[in-house]
Amino acid sequence: MLPLILAASLTASFAHAKPVASSVAEDISGKHTADLALDGLLSTGWAEGGMGHGDGAWWEFDLASPTRLEVVSFWGGNLAEGKKSFREYARPKLVRVFIDGVQQGEKNEEGAFKGFRLQDELKRYDIPVDVAAAKKVRIEVVESFEGIVFADCYISEVAINFTEGERGRAVEKVDAWRASKEGAKLLEKHEADVVEAFTAHKADEDENVAMDFLMAAAGDGPTYLRKKVTSLVPEGYRAAAIVPDEKAMEAILKLKDPNGIPGLEMAALRSIGKQQKQIRENIEIFYAYQELKSGGRRSIDAWGEPGWEVGALRSYGEPAAIEIDRFGQIYVADVGNNRVQMFGQEGLPAKQWGSKPDISNLWFDGRRTWYAAGSGASEDQGSFVNPVDVELIPGKEADKFATLDATGRVQIFDEEGRPLIGWTVRVDHKMQPKVGGEGYLAWVPQKKQLVVFIGNTATVFTLDSEEVARWKVADGTPNAVETGKDGKLYLVFGSNVTQYGTDGFRYATVIGDDILGEGFEDVDLTKDEAGRLWALTDTGWVFNFKKPGKLDWKVKVSDIAFERPRFAVSQGMVFVTDRDRIVKADALQIRSDELDAKKAAAADAKAGKE
Repeated sequence: MLPLILAASLTASFAHAKPVASSVAEDISGKHTADLALDGLLSTGWAEGGMGHGDGAWWEFDLASPTRLEVVSFWGGNLAEGKKSFREYARPKLVRVFIDGVQQGEKNEEGAFKGFRLQDELKRYDIPVDVAAAKKVRIEVVESFEGIVFADCYISEVAINFTEGERGRAVEKVDAWRASKEGAKLLEKHEADVVEAFTAHKADEDENVAMDFLMAAAGDGPTYLRKKVTSLVPEGYRAAAIVPDEKAMEAILKLKDPNGIPGLEMAALRSIGKQQKQIRENIEIFYAYQELKSGGRRSIDAWGEPGWEVGALRSYGEPAAIEIDRFGQIYVADVGNNRVQMFGQEGLPAKQWGSKPDISNLWFDGRRTWYAAGSGASEDQGSFVNPVDVELIPGKEADKFATLDATGRVQIFDEEGRPLIGWTVRVDHKMQPKVGGEGYLAWVPQKKQLVVFIGNTATVFTLDSEEVARWKVADGTPNAVETGKDGKLYLVFGSNVTQYGTDGFRYATVIGDDILGEGFEDVDLTKDEAGRLWALTDTGWVFNFKKPGKLDWKVKVSDIAFERPRFAVSQGMVFVTDRDRIVKADALQIRSDELDAKKAAAADAKAGKE
């Protein structure tokens, strides 16, 4: 049952002292007074007009009558134009909230209140309080995020009990009126206006006017509803009573005009629960389409950089598998862009395989936020859903290549990159992101077999998709896989490299931390054109082996630690995928320089003795 003190507050007169603030900003659009933070609209708000960026500013509101308070909500920043205006103006970074002069929140070890630290993003902040009969709410800005254009600090709206059960009682009169004949009639007229605005925008007639109307209805509710809320709902509850207009949001989504994003952003900020989640997903889609339709950058640095354009790479922190063929062409499993790219010897993109650019939210066996991808996620032949590995299949005159994507699908391509065959490996384990790689391919030329590792299961196939063996990896899920010159499989587990047969027989651990050292988290293996085994740690060390387990030499190719590196080697040149780019280092030259430096030092030492 609603507490009597709250019931009284909702049925009493709205008359009370106007909100007050430390200062008020004024610009060409007028004064941004304290009461604009209680009008229920997110497109308006209070802006302080003092010196600096708002540090020390305050806003205060006397409730109409003593009220049970459980939550004080507020929206910081200028939200009128979405992220654009949010960044342009200052917004709160650290605030103190007082109820009847008593500060709310937790205390530090010294007994002082911590205040509430905010993130620099479009967000509604719900501050929990517990006051039985509150009369006054005060918000103080201790620190602020500076605006990139304007110094005025904004609070767009303040609400009480926005997320609690009492908000239903606060707006029930509005809900009842909306269901009345008068409300239904005004809704019908409004929806006709929405259709008219949609049609005008589609016909390129008064596009800006039409979009402004749709955004206002989506973010701050229909005009007829706002007017009624002012007369039926007390200040502090109006933000809850004004609901986003579904018809207007539907029109914006169908128009696919990025200019409508601010309206959807405001709609999400005033929503809760499933509705908020759905609107936010639609906003993600809009931003992804906006990025895609922009056409992207016309020039990408050689050897890649983060992004979705041709030549850019996008891994979202996953390892990006890399291979190099006999001609020095580099193949990269561009996992986030759902494609395989080939780079020439100068680091420029030469070819790519996948579908056309599109937006995507597919990510391994789940979902992620929508983003622009260089290739749309697809299970069509020749397309991919997050490729996790690429493996060369050398021939006498040309090389084929195989791919494995996050769905467990294997595809074989000819030397021109035309898909020949594809099949899905059926295993219990589903590949997961953020674990450093759970899917690998290994070509065994001696047996003309392709071994597919997914989790701790190895499945052996012929190139026509016939399964010839299946076994569990005794040591668990490997961190890297390579085929040796001897036709054996070399699997990395932590700091150890263990030799396996293609039948699953575990031979022995041939490389351990006595060779690779300590202090690293990730290791990759590859072999060069002569079939020699190489290893790379994320600390930047490269190891060259005479044979597995017999180290020849090692050098450090990077003073900066790699993140989830994968590498390939040709003629002593090391190519490492790291942070959505390819890092190139001449390991042989580094080795030669070190030997020359040692000889020179020895000669100097000998000369000194003589």
